[in-house]
Amino acid sequence: MKKEHFIVGDVHGCLHTLQALLKKWKPNTQQLIFVGDLVDHGNFCPQVVELAFKLKDEEPDSVLIRGNHEEYFYKHVLSQYNEEWFQKSGEQTFSQYLYHGRRIEPDAELFKKMPLYYQTPYLLVSHAGVGETAEPFNPDNVDSVLYQRNGIRKLEQLQVYGHTPVEKARYDEATHAICIDTGAYKCNKLSAIVVNTKGDIKDLIEQKTHHNDEVSCEEKNTIA
Repeated sequence: MKKEHFIVGDVHGCLHTLQALLKKWKPNTQQLIFVGDLVDHGNFCPQVVELAFKLKDEEPDSVLIRGNHEEYFYKHVLSQYNEEWFQKSGEQTFSQYLYHGRRIEPDAELFKKMPLYYQTPYLLVSHAGVGETAEPFNPDNVDSVLYQRNGIRKLEQLQVYGHTPVEKARYDEATHAICIDTGAYKCNKLSAIVVNTKGDIKDLIEQKTHHNDEVSCEEKNTIA
């Protein structure tokens, strides 16, 4: 029997919120997919990464899509120093890694291998969504599925993506797509949707941000 898809929005280090949300996941009948941005901004980035890859080991059909923050992380560690990212969120993330005792370099290697998208004949999941560009899956393209915020191209498949925080996940008929980044680290909520094998949205699950995961709510609108 083919599994449905349990697709989780941008976690950004919100460990306790993710743990609560995953209680709604049914591993026997639902494939787990993360849209990316496991790390940065939140309070428990290495623990979230640890949990996500542990679940991947336990349920090998799980998919961890690469987000722009995994991209920043691995490129900073393995290739070129990124001052802007390091000052904005990387330094805090690395401090959490050191405190938690999780090694940075092996995770950079894991992030580098994360796929940019997952698709079936009826579903396409990526971090930022496929926009109006000739090379949506080229990671060096600023309008790729890692970065773009210029609108979503309507495809035959249902598109599920994150990257641009919204107050509530809502299906958009005009683009046949849904954004499920609901600003978990911004004192809002973490969202997931269940999509069946035909690309139909069957359920929306919302988990209010756990108080241990909240970044100062006064700062929430200053972090991109």
